[in-house]
Amino acid sequence: MTNNKQQITMDKSEYISQFDSLILNPGTRKIFGQEEFFNVGYWLSDTQNQQSACFNLMEKLLAFIPEKKGTILDVGCGLGATTSYLLKYYSPADVVGINISTKQLERSTANAPGCNLICMDAVQMEFEDNFFDNIICVEAAFYFDTREKFFKEAARVLKPGGNLILSDIIFENIQYFGDWIITPKNIVKDIEEYKNLCQQAGLQILELVNVTDECWKTHYRYLKSWLLNEFAAGDIDEEAYQLNVDAIDGLLNTSSIDYLLVSAKKPVTNF
Repeated sequence: MTNNKQQITMDKSEYISQFDSLILNPGTRKIFGQEEFFNVGYWLSDTQNQQSACFNLMEKLLAFIPEKKGTILDVGCGLGATTSYLLKYYSPADVVGINISTKQLERSTANAPGCNLICMDAVQMEFEDNFFDNIICVEAAFYFDTREKFFKEAARVLKPGGNLILSDIIFENIQYFGDWIITPKNIVKDIEEYKNLCQQAGLQILELVNVTDECWKTHYRYLKSWLLNEFAAGDIDEEAYQLNVDAIDGLLNTSSIDYLLVSAKKPVTNF
């Protein structure tokens, strides 16, 4: 029993280390700009860069909450860019962010001053029942072990009538990212299965919008052009350029990935 626990801890620690390396990589930070986002964003016809696309995504998600009041929990808060954006509508005292990486939380503290930022697993939240008015989760649920457990925890810690809003990506398989990013237990085959997971957790889906082209595909089209500019400027070599472009072409051509914007609510009468 002890050995199993040690192995689980080591595996989780290794996962966090790998993800820290990915999100804090200087090349990654160069793409996303000074606000330190890490998501594909929402691209309008006049969106010029990745950072603006990330701002757009936050506005699209927060539009699901017409009256922005009460408390809000940012699940999987990354480097704190999403948490910081919430301060446009919420006071720091009403904003809580959680992340399993202490290194990322250090950056979050600098980026979202005054917010309560806690090292905590999204599938084992340490909050009381009926605690938050709102939960936002931006491109994080597919990392969790598992999304189903997260939905149940979200339903538990939300107050009756509370909102869960998220951008999420469903993958039919782990072909493009490997099982260290997407655990096989978190594969969702289609949108109907996704809706069922939400409903079985006790959440009522209000809106579910497939925005694969506006988010996922346009991000990777932008990234492809960005890489071309980097290659032309001599900032990356031909081998790295071609390797990345081939991977992006695979992501653009697959039909096994869907990007979703989701608005759900914890019903008042059932809890």
